[in-house]
Amino acid sequence: MKFSAVLVALAPLALAQNSIPQSASSAVASLSSSITSALASQSSAAASISSSVSSKVNSISTSADSAVASVTSEAGDSIASLNSQLATATGSDRASITSALASLASDASSAVNSITSEAASAASSVTSNPAAPMKTGAVAMGALFGGAAVLAQL
Repeated sequence: MKFSAVLVALAPLALAQNSIPQSASSAVASLSSSITSALASQSSAAASISSSVSSKVNSISTSADSAVASVTSEAGDSIASLNSQLATATGSDRASITSALASLASDASSAVNSITSEAASAASSVTSNPAAPMKTGAVAMGALFGGAAVLAQL
């Protein structure tokens, strides 16, 4: 008789203890699902940022390529013209055309170097200034285990 009284008194406690792990388990599963969703969202945001940066760098590169092509085309036309004049020039005219060719080559080289430097600077500023650091999987796992520990203590 005494045993049945103790059993009746302790039965609700035993049942309550069984329900806590189940609710903790479902809470941990829900938390895990939320963290997985948040990580997927962060991953999507990172991919979007990466795509945007890549697009900007490609745009800078295309603009620089176009500018270099323009400079070299103009310089090439001028050099071809001066070379045809050089073929028939004599004396001081020849020296003058040779000097103009050297100056033209130097100016074209300087323009290409300037374009390349500006493009590198622009690409560097696009890639070196991220909006914010991305959360890592370690942070998410810490939140998962921290939440599970809190729930286990209930």
